[in-house]
Amino acid sequence: MAQPYPLPSIASLEGASRETVEADAPSLLPLFDKHLSLSAFTRSTASFQDVCQTCNINITIQPLAVLRPRTENEVSSVVAYCAGHSPRIPVAVLSGGHSMWGTCLVQDGIVIDLRALEHVEVAEDKSFARIGGGITGGALNTKLESVGLSTPTGFCTGVGYAGWALGGGYGVLQGKYGLGCDQILAARVVAASGEVVDTKDDPELLWALRGAGNGNFGVVVELTIKVYPQPAMLAGNIAFSMADGQSVFAKFQESITEEFPDEFSGDFLCGYVPGLGPSILMLYTWVQENDDLTKAKAHLEKFQEIGNVLLNTVAETTPAQFASSLDPVTSIRLSYHFRTRTVKGITPELVQIFQDVECPVGPSHIISHHAHGAAIKPDPTSCFPIRTPHIVLGIGAAPPPPHGEGSQQMDEARAYSDTLATTIKEKGLALDRAYMNFSPPEEHDTALFYGTEATERLRALKKKYDGENLFLKAYPPLV
Repeated sequence: MAQPYPLPSIASLEGASRETVEADAPSLLPLFDKHLSLSAFTRSTASFQDVCQTCNINITIQPLAVLRPRTENEVSSVVAYCAGHSPRIPVAVLSGGHSMWGTCLVQDGIVIDLRALEHVEVAEDKSFARIGGGITGGALNTKLESVGLSTPTGFCTGVGYAGWALGGGYGVLQGKYGLGCDQILAARVVAASGEVVDTKDDPELLWALRGAGNGNFGVVVELTIKVYPQPAMLAGNIAFSMADGQSVFAKFQESITEEFPDEFSGDFLCGYVPGLGPSILMLYTWVQENDDLTKAKAHLEKFQEIGNVLLNTVAETTPAQFASSLDPVTSIRLSYHFRTRTVKGITPELVQIFQDVECPVGPSHIISHHAHGAAIKPDPTSCFPIRTPHIVLGIGAAPPPPHGEGSQQMDEARAYSDTLATTIKEKGLALDRAYMNFSPPEEHDTALFYGTEATERLRALKKKYDGENLFLKAYPPLV
Protein backbone atom coordinates (compact mmCIF):
# COMPACT_ATOMS: atom_id res chain seq x y z
CA MET A 1 0.00 0.00 0.00
CA ALA A 2 1.30 3.49 -0.86
CA GLN A 3 2.48 5.70 1.99
CA PRO A 4 0.74 9.06 2.45
CA TYR A 5 2.98 12.07 1.92
CA PRO A 6 3.77 14.21 3.77
CA LEU A 7 3.49 12.31 7.04
CA PRO A 8 0.60 13.69 9.12
CA SER A 9 2.89 13.86 12.16
CA ILE A 10 5.74 15.75 10.45
CA ALA A 11 5.12 19.04 12.30
CA SER A 12 5.20 17.43 15.75
CA LEU A 13 8.40 15.39 15.46
CA GLU A 14 10.97 15.99 18.19
CA GLY A 15 14.43 17.25 17.32
CA ALA A 16 17.79 16.20 18.67
CA SER A 17 19.13 16.88 22.14
CA ARG A 18 22.27 18.95 22.59
CA GLU A 19 24.21 15.76 23.27
CA THR A 20 23.04 14.24 19.99
CA VAL A 21 23.95 17.38 18.04
CA GLU A 22 27.38 17.38 19.67
CA ALA A 23 27.93 13.75 18.69
CA ASP A 24 26.55 13.97 15.13
CA ALA A 25 27.32 17.52 14.03
CA PRO A 26 29.60 19.32 16.51
CA SER A 27 30.15 22.14 14.02
CA LEU A 28 26.53 23.19 14.62
CA LEU A 29 26.77 23.52 18.42
CA PRO A 30 27.34 27.31 18.48
CA LEU A 31 24.24 27.80 16.35
CA PHE A 32 22.22 25.32 18.42
CA ASP A 33 23.22 27.02 21.68
CA LYS A 34 22.33 30.46 20.30
CA HIS A 35 18.82 29.41 19.29
CA LEU A 36 17.42 26.98 21.82
CA SER A 37 14.03 26.91 20.06
CA LEU A 38 15.63 25.80 16.79
CA SER A 39 14.72 22.16 16.14
CA ALA A 40 17.65 20.16 14.80
CA PHE A 41 17.44 16.69 13.30
CA THR A 42 20.80 14.97 12.94
CA ARG A 43 21.58 11.50 11.64
CA SER A 44 21.11 9.59 14.87
CA THR A 45 17.89 11.43 15.78
CA ALA A 46 15.00 8.96 15.78
CA SER A 47 12.96 11.08 13.36
CA PHE A 48 15.84 12.05 11.03
CA GLN A 49 14.74 9.83 8.14
CA ASP A 50 11.17 11.08 8.49
CA VAL A 51 12.11 14.75 8.10
CA CYS A 52 14.41 13.87 5.19
CA GLN A 53 11.59 12.18 3.29
CA THR A 54 10.56 13.51 -0.08
CA CYS A 55 7.63 12.23 -2.14
CA ASN A 56 10.13 10.13 -4.12
CA ILE A 57 11.37 7.03 -2.27
CA ASN A 58 14.33 6.80 -4.66
CA ILE A 59 15.92 9.93 -3.18
CA THR A 60 18.52 8.86 -0.61
CA ILE A 61 20.43 12.11 -0.01
CA GLN A 62 21.70 12.37 3.58
CA PRO A 63 22.26 15.91 4.86
CA LEU A 64 24.41 16.70 7.85
CA ALA A 65 21.31 18.02 9.59
CA VAL A 66 17.80 19.29 9.00
CA LEU A 67 17.10 22.51 10.90
CA ARG A 68 13.56 23.74 11.45
CA PRO A 69 13.48 27.47 12.25
CA ARG A 70 10.34 29.07 13.61
CA THR A 71 11.10 32.70 12.85
CA GLU A 72 12.66 34.83 10.15
CA ASN A 73 15.46 35.69 12.56
CA GLU A 74 16.31 32.03 13.05
CA VAL A 75 16.43 31.48 9.28
CA SER A 76 18.76 34.46 9.00
CA SER A 77 21.06 33.09 11.71
CA VAL A 78 21.21 29.64 10.11
CA VAL A 79 22.06 31.04 6.67
CA ALA A 80 24.68 33.45 8.03
CA TYR A 81 26.26 30.67 10.10
CA CYS A 82 26.52 28.29 7.14
CA ALA A 83 27.94 31.03 4.90
CA GLY A 84 30.49 32.12 7.50
CA HIS A 85 31.62 28.68 8.57
CA SER A 86 35.03 27.43 7.37
CA PRO A 87 34.56 25.49 5.22
CA ARG A 88 31.22 26.85 4.08
CA ILE A 89 28.26 24.54 4.68
CA PRO A 90 26.02 24.16 1.61
CA VAL A 91 22.32 24.87 2.14
CA ALA A 92 19.09 23.51 0.64
CA VAL A 93 15.54 24.63 1.36
CA LEU A 94 12.62 22.29 2.12
CA SER A 95 8.94 23.16 2.29
CA GLY A 96 6.72 20.53 0.66
CA GLY A 97 9.42 18.05 -0.36
CA HIS A 98 7.91 17.36 -3.78
CA SER A 99 11.07 17.76 -5.81
CA MET A 100 11.33 14.53 -7.76
CA TRP A 101 15.13 14.95 -7.87
CA GLY A 102 15.83 15.88 -4.26
CA THR A 103 16.71 19.53 -4.86
CA CYS A 104 15.29 20.23 -1.38
CA LEU A 105 18.08 18.14 0.18
CA VAL A 106 21.86 18.49 0.05
CA GLN A 107 24.40 15.77 0.83
CA ASP A 108 26.39 16.53 4.02
CA GLY A 109 24.93 20.04 4.12
CA ILE A 110 22.18 21.84 5.99
CA VAL A 111 18.53 21.60 5.02
CA ILE A 112 16.41 24.52 6.20
CA ASP A 113 12.99 23.01 6.82
CA LEU A 114 10.46 25.85 6.55
CA ARG A 115 7.38 23.84 7.53
CA ALA A 116 7.01 25.72 10.83
CA LEU A 117 6.58 28.98 8.88
CA GLU A 118 2.97 28.47 7.84
CA HIS A 119 1.17 31.61 8.96
CA VAL A 120 -1.63 33.16 6.91
CA GLU A 121 -2.47 36.81 7.58
CA VAL A 122 -5.32 38.13 5.45
CA ALA A 123 -5.51 41.86 4.74
CA GLU A 124 -8.46 43.77 6.16
CA ASP A 125 -9.85 44.39 2.67
CA LYS A 126 -9.34 40.69 1.80
CA SER A 127 -7.43 41.47 -1.39
CA PHE A 128 -4.13 39.89 -0.34
CA ALA A 129 -2.56 37.69 2.31
CA ARG A 130 0.89 37.35 3.86
CA ILE A 131 1.87 33.70 4.11
CA GLY A 132 4.79 31.77 5.55
CA GLY A 133 7.34 30.29 3.19
CA GLY A 134 6.69 26.75 4.43
CA ILE A 135 2.93 26.47 4.00
CA THR A 136 1.55 23.86 1.61
CA GLY A 137 -1.04 24.63 -1.03
CA GLY A 138 -3.59 22.46 0.72
CA ALA A 139 -3.12 24.12 4.10
CA LEU A 140 -3.25 27.56 2.49
CA ASN A 141 -6.54 27.03 0.70
CA THR A 142 -8.10 25.34 3.73
CA LYS A 143 -7.28 28.41 5.82
CA LEU A 144 -8.45 30.80 3.10
CA GLU A 145 -11.73 28.98 2.58
CA SER A 146 -12.45 29.28 6.30
CA VAL A 147 -12.79 33.04 5.69
CA GLY A 148 -14.50 32.78 2.30
CA LEU A 149 -11.40 33.23 0.13
CA SER A 150 -9.31 31.27 -2.35
CA THR A 151 -6.17 31.49 -4.47
CA PRO A 152 -4.64 29.29 -7.20
CA THR A 153 -2.61 26.30 -5.99
CA GLY A 154 -1.36 23.08 -7.58
CA PHE A 155 -3.09 19.72 -7.99
CA CYS A 156 -1.37 18.29 -4.94
CA THR A 157 -2.32 19.49 -1.44
CA GLY A 158 1.10 18.57 0.00
CA VAL A 159 3.19 20.63 -2.42
CA GLY A 160 4.92 23.61 -0.81
CA TYR A 161 3.17 26.73 -2.07
CA ALA A 162 6.34 28.81 -2.37
CA GLY A 163 8.27 26.32 -4.51
CA TRP A 164 5.23 25.76 -6.71
CA ALA A 165 4.55 29.46 -7.27
CA LEU A 166 8.15 30.67 -7.52
CA GLY A 167 8.84 28.23 -10.37
CA GLY A 168 5.72 29.18 -12.37
CA GLY A 169 2.80 27.43 -10.74
CA TYR A 170 0.24 25.65 -12.95
CA GLY A 171 -3.15 24.67 -11.52
CA VAL A 172 -6.83 24.31 -12.31
CA LEU A 173 -7.62 27.98 -11.57
CA GLN A 174 -4.95 29.39 -13.90
CA GLY A 175 -7.31 30.24 -16.77
CA LYS A 176 -9.35 32.48 -14.48
CA TYR A 177 -6.69 33.95 -12.19
CA GLY A 178 -3.27 33.24 -13.72
CA LEU A 179 -0.25 31.16 -12.74
CA GLY A 180 1.09 30.88 -9.22
CA CYS A 181 3.91 33.34 -9.96
CA ASP A 182 1.29 35.87 -11.11
CA GLN A 183 -0.19 35.91 -7.60
CA ILE A 184 3.03 37.07 -5.90
CA LEU A 185 2.87 40.73 -4.87
CA ALA A 186 5.90 40.86 -2.58
CA ALA A 187 8.39 38.67 -0.73
CA ARG A 188 10.83 38.65 2.14
CA VAL A 189 14.03 36.77 1.33
CA VAL A 190 17.00 35.79 3.49
CA ALA A 191 20.00 36.23 1.20
CA ALA A 192 23.23 34.21 1.49
CA SER A 193 24.73 36.85 3.78
CA GLY A 194 21.89 36.37 6.26
CA GLU A 195 20.47 39.78 5.35
CA VAL A 196 16.69 39.95 5.06
CA VAL A 197 15.65 41.62 1.80
CA ASP A 198 12.15 42.96 1.16
CA THR A 199 11.23 43.13 -2.51
CA LYS A 200 9.69 46.56 -2.02
CA ASP A 201 13.32 47.69 -1.87
CA ASP A 202 14.30 45.75 -5.01
CA PRO A 203 11.61 45.39 -7.72
CA GLU A 204 14.14 43.54 -9.90
CA LEU A 205 14.29 40.78 -7.29
CA LEU A 206 10.50 40.52 -7.31
CA TRP A 207 10.58 40.14 -11.10
CA ALA A 208 13.09 37.29 -10.73
CA LEU A 209 11.20 35.53 -7.95
CA ARG A 210 8.07 35.48 -10.09
CA GLY A 211 9.18 32.51 -12.17
CA ALA A 212 12.82 31.75 -11.26
CA GLY A 213 12.85 31.95 -7.48
CA ASN A 214 13.42 28.41 -6.28
CA GLY A 215 16.26 29.14 -3.87
CA ASN A 216 18.56 31.04 -6.23
CA PHE A 217 18.56 34.32 -4.36
CA GLY A 218 17.97 33.10 -0.84
CA VAL A 219 15.31 31.61 1.42
CA VAL A 220 11.83 33.00 0.81
CA VAL A 221 10.44 33.25 4.33
CA GLU A 222 7.27 35.14 3.44
CA LEU A 223 5.16 35.89 0.39
CA THR A 224 2.41 38.43 -0.12
CA ILE A 225 -0.09 36.98 -2.57
CA LYS A 226 -3.38 37.87 -4.23
CA VAL A 227 -6.49 36.25 -2.81
CA TYR A 228 -10.01 36.18 -4.21
CA PRO A 229 -13.57 35.61 -3.02
CA GLN A 230 -14.08 31.85 -2.93
CA PRO A 231 -15.56 30.92 -6.32
CA ALA A 232 -18.40 28.56 -7.00
CA MET A 233 -16.95 25.38 -8.48
CA LEU A 234 -18.07 22.40 -10.50
CA ALA A 235 -15.35 19.74 -10.55
CA GLY A 236 -14.59 16.05 -10.82
CA ASN A 237 -13.36 13.34 -13.18
CA ILE A 238 -14.91 12.27 -16.48
CA ALA A 239 -13.43 9.02 -17.79
CA PHE A 240 -13.15 7.79 -21.37
CA SER A 241 -11.39 4.73 -22.77
CA MET A 242 -7.90 5.31 -24.17
CA ALA A 243 -8.96 3.04 -27.05
CA ASP A 244 -11.25 5.90 -28.12
CA GLY A 245 -8.45 8.44 -27.66
CA GLN A 246 -8.33 9.73 -31.24
CA SER A 247 -12.02 10.53 -31.32
CA VAL A 248 -12.19 11.85 -27.75
CA PHE A 249 -9.20 14.17 -28.09
CA ALA A 250 -10.28 15.34 -31.58
CA LYS A 251 -13.67 16.40 -30.22
CA PHE A 252 -12.05 17.88 -27.13
CA GLN A 253 -9.68 19.95 -29.27
CA GLU A 254 -12.59 21.01 -31.47
CA SER A 255 -14.57 22.16 -28.42
CA ILE A 256 -11.80 24.33 -26.99
CA THR A 257 -10.92 25.72 -30.42
CA GLU A 258 -14.50 26.90 -30.74
CA GLU A 259 -14.51 28.33 -27.20
CA PHE A 260 -12.05 27.89 -24.32
CA PRO A 261 -13.65 29.66 -21.35
CA ASP A 262 -11.26 31.05 -18.76
CA GLU A 263 -13.45 29.41 -16.12
CA PHE A 264 -12.74 25.93 -17.52
CA SER A 265 -9.43 24.18 -16.80
CA GLY A 266 -9.13 21.79 -19.75
CA ASP A 267 -6.72 19.48 -17.89
CA PHE A 268 -6.56 15.71 -18.23
CA LEU A 269 -4.80 12.60 -16.95
CA CYS A 270 -3.96 9.48 -18.97
CA GLY A 271 -3.19 6.25 -17.19
CA TYR A 272 -4.40 2.91 -15.91
CA VAL A 273 -7.63 3.22 -13.90
CA PRO A 274 -8.64 0.17 -11.81
CA GLY A 275 -11.81 -1.32 -13.21
CA LEU A 276 -11.55 0.71 -16.42
CA GLY A 277 -8.08 -0.10 -17.79
CA PRO A 278 -6.10 2.41 -19.88
CA SER A 279 -8.16 5.59 -19.66
CA ILE A 280 -8.40 9.31 -20.25
CA LEU A 281 -9.56 11.19 -17.16
CA MET A 282 -10.71 14.69 -17.93
CA LEU A 283 -10.09 16.65 -14.72
CA TYR A 284 -13.13 18.79 -15.28
CA THR A 285 -13.14 22.03 -13.29
CA TRP A 286 -15.18 25.19 -13.76
CA VAL A 287 -14.97 28.18 -11.41
CA GLN A 288 -16.93 31.41 -11.40
CA GLU A 289 -17.33 34.34 -9.07
CA ASN A 290 -21.09 34.12 -8.54
CA ASP A 291 -23.06 31.16 -7.25
CA ASP A 292 -25.09 30.59 -10.40
CA LEU A 293 -23.55 27.53 -12.08
CA THR A 294 -26.12 27.38 -14.88
CA LYS A 295 -23.50 28.18 -17.53
CA ALA A 296 -21.12 25.59 -16.05
CA LYS A 297 -23.74 22.86 -16.09
CA ALA A 298 -24.63 23.61 -19.71
CA HIS A 299 -20.94 23.42 -20.63
CA LEU A 300 -20.57 20.13 -18.75
CA GLU A 301 -23.56 18.58 -20.52
CA LYS A 302 -22.14 19.50 -23.92
CA PHE A 303 -18.61 18.47 -22.92
CA GLN A 304 -19.69 14.92 -22.14
CA GLU A 305 -20.59 14.49 -25.80
CA ILE A 306 -16.91 14.18 -26.78
CA GLY A 307 -17.04 10.43 -26.11
CA ASN A 308 -18.58 7.47 -24.33
CA VAL A 309 -18.45 8.40 -20.65
CA LEU A 310 -17.31 5.55 -18.41
CA LEU A 311 -17.29 7.51 -15.15
CA ASN A 312 -18.47 10.94 -14.07
CA THR A 313 -17.82 12.30 -10.57
CA VAL A 314 -18.38 16.00 -11.37
CA ALA A 315 -20.26 17.83 -8.63
CA GLU A 316 -20.41 21.18 -6.88
CA THR A 317 -17.39 21.52 -4.62
CA THR A 318 -14.67 23.97 -3.54
CA PRO A 319 -11.03 24.32 -4.71
CA ALA A 320 -9.73 22.89 -1.43
CA GLN A 321 -12.15 19.96 -1.49
CA PHE A 322 -11.37 19.14 -5.12
CA ALA A 323 -7.62 19.19 -4.48
CA SER A 324 -8.12 16.90 -1.47
CA SER A 325 -10.10 14.48 -3.65
CA LEU A 326 -6.92 13.98 -5.72
CA ASP A 327 -4.81 13.03 -2.68
CA PRO A 328 -5.01 9.26 -3.33
CA VAL A 329 -3.15 9.93 -6.60
CA THR A 330 -1.04 13.01 -5.84
CA SER A 331 -0.20 12.87 -2.12
CA ILE A 332 1.51 9.53 -1.86
CA ARG A 333 5.13 8.46 -1.55
CA LEU A 334 6.36 6.21 -4.35
CA SER A 335 9.48 5.28 -6.32
CA TYR A 336 9.08 7.93 -8.98
CA HIS A 337 10.76 8.49 -12.33
CA PHE A 338 9.49 11.76 -13.77
CA ARG A 339 9.85 13.37 -17.20
CA THR A 340 8.12 16.29 -18.89
CA ARG A 341 7.38 17.72 -22.28
CA THR A 342 5.63 20.93 -23.31
CA VAL A 343 3.50 20.79 -26.44
CA LYS A 344 1.50 23.35 -28.38
CA GLY A 345 -1.68 21.28 -28.43
CA ILE A 346 -3.22 17.84 -28.69
CA THR A 347 -2.65 16.43 -32.18
CA PRO A 348 -3.58 13.02 -33.65
CA GLU A 349 0.15 12.19 -33.73
CA LEU A 350 0.50 12.92 -30.02
CA VAL A 351 -2.59 10.87 -29.18
CA GLN A 352 -1.17 7.98 -31.20
CA ILE A 353 1.93 8.08 -28.99
CA PHE A 354 -0.29 7.98 -25.89
CA GLN A 355 -2.00 4.90 -27.32
CA ASP A 356 1.11 3.13 -28.61
CA VAL A 357 3.19 3.45 -25.43
CA GLU A 358 1.26 1.17 -23.13
CA CYS A 359 0.85 2.39 -19.59
CA PRO A 360 1.82 -0.30 -17.05
CA VAL A 361 -0.66 -1.32 -14.39
CA GLY A 362 -0.12 0.91 -11.37
CA PRO A 363 0.25 4.59 -10.55
CA SER A 364 2.14 5.69 -13.70
CA HIS A 365 0.32 8.41 -15.66
CA ILE A 366 0.48 11.53 -17.82
CA ILE A 367 -0.88 14.68 -16.19
CA SER A 368 -1.55 17.84 -18.17
CA HIS A 369 -1.65 21.56 -17.43
CA HIS A 370 -3.48 23.43 -20.19
CA ALA A 371 -2.26 27.04 -20.20
CA HIS A 372 -4.83 29.52 -21.49
CA GLY A 373 -6.71 32.63 -20.41
CA ALA A 374 -5.04 34.59 -17.62
CA ALA A 375 -2.14 32.10 -17.51
CA ILE A 376 -0.83 33.26 -20.88
CA LYS A 377 -1.36 36.98 -20.42
CA PRO A 378 2.03 38.71 -20.95
CA ASP A 379 3.41 40.19 -17.74
CA PRO A 380 6.61 42.28 -17.81
CA THR A 381 6.77 42.17 -14.00
CA SER A 382 7.36 38.39 -14.13
CA CYS A 383 10.32 36.55 -15.66
CA PHE A 384 8.22 33.46 -16.43
CA PRO A 385 8.54 33.29 -20.21
CA ILE A 386 5.92 30.94 -21.68
CA ARG A 387 2.94 33.19 -22.37
CA THR A 388 1.43 31.54 -25.44
CA PRO A 389 -1.11 28.67 -25.46
CA HIS A 390 0.59 25.41 -24.50
CA ILE A 391 0.18 22.19 -22.56
CA VAL A 392 2.67 20.95 -19.98
CA LEU A 393 2.76 17.17 -19.78
CA GLY A 394 4.04 15.65 -16.56
CA ILE A 395 4.98 12.02 -17.28
CA GLY A 396 5.10 10.40 -13.87
CA ALA A 397 6.16 6.76 -13.66
CA ALA A 398 6.14 4.59 -10.55
CA PRO A 399 5.69 0.87 -9.89
CA PRO A 400 2.82 -0.30 -7.70
CA PRO A 401 3.84 -0.66 -4.04
CA PRO A 402 5.74 -2.39 -2.56
CA HIS A 403 7.94 -2.56 -5.65
CA GLY A 404 10.76 -0.05 -5.90
CA GLU A 405 14.19 0.61 -7.36
CA GLY A 406 15.77 -2.52 -8.86
CA SER A 407 12.47 -4.30 -9.49
CA GLN A 408 11.12 -5.32 -12.89
CA GLN A 409 8.10 -3.14 -12.21
CA MET A 410 10.35 -0.09 -11.68
CA ASP A 411 12.16 -0.85 -14.95
CA GLU A 412 8.81 -1.03 -16.78
CA ALA A 413 7.63 2.22 -15.27
CA ARG A 414 10.90 3.99 -16.15
CA ALA A 415 10.74 2.67 -19.71
CA TYR A 416 7.17 4.00 -20.05
CA SER A 417 8.15 7.52 -18.96
CA ASP A 418 11.38 7.65 -20.96
CA THR A 419 9.79 6.22 -24.12
CA LEU A 420 6.97 8.75 -24.03
CA ALA A 421 9.32 11.69 -23.46
CA THR A 422 11.78 10.54 -26.12
CA THR A 423 9.15 9.78 -28.74
CA ILE A 424 7.33 13.10 -28.28
CA LYS A 425 10.63 14.92 -28.78
CA GLU A 426 11.80 12.78 -31.71
CA LYS A 427 8.50 13.33 -33.52
CA GLY A 428 9.05 17.08 -33.30
CA LEU A 429 6.01 17.64 -31.07
CA ALA A 430 7.83 19.08 -28.05
CA LEU A 431 8.47 22.79 -27.67
CA ASP A 432 12.03 23.80 -26.81
CA ARG A 433 11.09 25.14 -23.39
CA ALA A 434 10.41 22.49 -20.73
CA TYR A 435 8.86 23.48 -17.39
CA MET A 436 11.69 23.45 -14.85
CA ASN A 437 9.56 22.46 -11.85
CA PHE A 438 8.96 19.19 -13.74
CA SER A 439 12.41 18.77 -15.32
CA PRO A 440 15.46 16.82 -14.08
CA PRO A 441 18.42 19.12 -13.36
CA GLU A 442 20.47 17.75 -16.26
CA GLU A 443 17.80 19.06 -18.67
CA HIS A 444 17.75 22.61 -17.29
CA ASP A 445 18.83 25.13 -19.92
CA THR A 446 18.38 28.58 -18.43
CA ALA A 447 19.19 30.61 -21.54
CA LEU A 448 16.88 28.49 -23.69
CA PHE A 449 13.99 28.72 -21.23
CA TYR A 450 14.21 32.39 -20.19
CA GLY A 451 16.03 33.89 -23.16
CA THR A 452 19.45 35.59 -23.23
CA GLU A 453 18.46 38.99 -21.86
CA ALA A 454 16.40 37.64 -18.96
CA THR A 455 19.13 35.12 -18.13
CA GLU A 456 21.70 37.89 -17.81
CA ARG A 457 19.38 39.79 -15.47
CA LEU A 458 18.87 36.67 -13.37
CA ARG A 459 22.62 35.98 -13.21
CA ALA A 460 23.27 39.54 -12.05
CA LEU A 461 20.81 39.05 -9.19
CA LYS A 462 22.36 35.68 -8.32
CA LYS A 463 25.76 37.35 -8.08
CA LYS A 464 24.28 40.11 -5.93
CA TYR A 465 22.49 37.89 -3.42
CA ASP A 466 24.35 34.55 -3.57
CA GLY A 467 27.60 35.16 -5.38
CA GLU A 468 29.33 32.15 -3.79
CA ASN A 469 26.45 29.78 -4.62
CA LEU A 470 25.64 28.80 -1.04
CA PHE A 471 22.26 27.57 -2.31
CA LEU A 472 23.84 25.21 -4.82
CA LYS A 473 20.73 23.02 -5.25
CA ALA A 474 18.66 25.97 -6.48
CA TYR A 475 17.25 26.22 -9.98
CA PRO A 476 17.25 27.45 -12.69
CA PRO A 477 21.06 27.12 -12.80
CA LEU A 478 22.62 30.59 -12.79
CA VAL A 479 26.27 29.81 -12.02
